[in-house]
Amino acid sequence: MYHKMAKKVVYDWDWVDQQIDSIGEKLESIEKPQFITGVPRGGLIPAVLMSHKFEIPFIGLEAAKTLPGDLKKKVLVVDDIADSGNTLAQIQRHNFITATLARRYSSSFSPLFVGTDIKDDHWLVFPWENLSANSIQDYLDN
Repeated sequence: MYHKMAKKVVYDWDWVDQQIDSIGEKLESIEKPQFITGVPRGGLIPAVLMSHKFEIPFIGLEAAKTLPGDLKKKVLVVDDIADSGNTLAQIQRHNFITATLARRYSSSFSPLFVGTDIKDDHWLVFPWENLSANSIQDYLDN
């Protein structure tokens, strides 16, 4: 599933698949979105994976923002994590449906659909990220 490193939690592709499946089950509670998009950068890969799995056409985020209001309500915006919540709060102004693979306990924004709740402050490393990248804690400690 995952393994912990000093201040980092590294997730693998199986974990990502589990979160996508979990979100997919929850999506059944609403009308199927007409489009799916991802927040650059972290949300793009999960959004494309979900687009293929759920057979929802992918659209770029900037293009989604230009859709008429009634269509915006049928766009699923995906991100890897609701960490601070600031990015998704700004995106929500467009009335999109939101989903994240993970949501940190301290996030100021709660997406409509969440794969996993994160109850600590460890830096999360997703499989498409560079394992050797510094966590925010590493930057703050310097």
